[in-house]
Amino acid sequence: MARNFSKKEINFSFLKKYGNFSLLSYLIENKRVQENFENITEVILNSEISAINTKFGTPAKYDAIIALKQGYISAKNGLLSAAFENSRFFLERLSLLKIISCMDMEYNPYEQAIINRDWHVLIDNKFTIYSITQFTGRLNHYFGKNFMARSSSIYSTGIPLCGIHSKHFKNYSYPINEIEKDYAITINEKCAKCEKKATRFVISLPKAGAIIGLLGYYTGADTRDLGKIYADYSRVLHPYGFYSYSEENVFNLWSLDIIRLVHLINKIVF
Repeated sequence: MARNFSKKEINFSFLKKYGNFSLLSYLIENKRVQENFENITEVILNSEISAINTKFGTPAKYDAIIALKQGYISAKNGLLSAAFENSRFFLERLSLLKIISCMDMEYNPYEQAIINRDWHVLIDNKFTIYSITQFTGRLNHYFGKNFMARSSSIYSTGIPLCGIHSKHFKNYSYPINEIEKDYAITINEKCAKCEKKATRFVISLPKAGAIIGLLGYYTGADTRDLGKIYADYSRVLHPYGFYSYSEENVFNLWSLDIIRLVHLINKIVF
């Protein structure tokens, strides 16, 4: 991707030709994408990298950029699983970047967990949000329906713990009494570990399905198509693998798919 292109060169109209393009059907039926999209793919990826750099200030953005570049290189070399694994990661990370930007937090625990490489530590300790309904359900419990989570209220979607059990997670927790002051509410919770009075909420981090749901929550967009694309990526990696798919056909297929993904997600993120 050495060349630079202007956004004026980008035209997504050719996607109409492919209608409801299904990545899985192409792989299962061993179908080939006849068109070569190398030039337009370079245009779109360079533009996307520029847009990400301009839109987001967090260092967490660089992983999304690297995923695009690595996906391109993998596809050029016929490495199907590696190419689509990078596409899946790109979808997750760009969605998360948008979510973080909407949360209105000077210190964002989602962002810090990525930068500090602590995300897996919180997940391993069961501080996890599995779905958007789990996220909104916790909010509704404290703030009522139709409440938009921003700032300190986001911590209430986490797990209540006492001072002893939350001490190892100070960087990812918030005092319950401060949330009560911020929103003029009363929160009575027991520690999820020992039943003593909870004093802090430790943030719960979203799994992939919840990330897609949160993107819709914060933007008001319908993210069901993104959810389907993510599910397809997961099935490429497991249980199928598709290692018998011809290496020389990987790049055209990956290009068509990444162009579709960028076109769809950019309507929501930018």
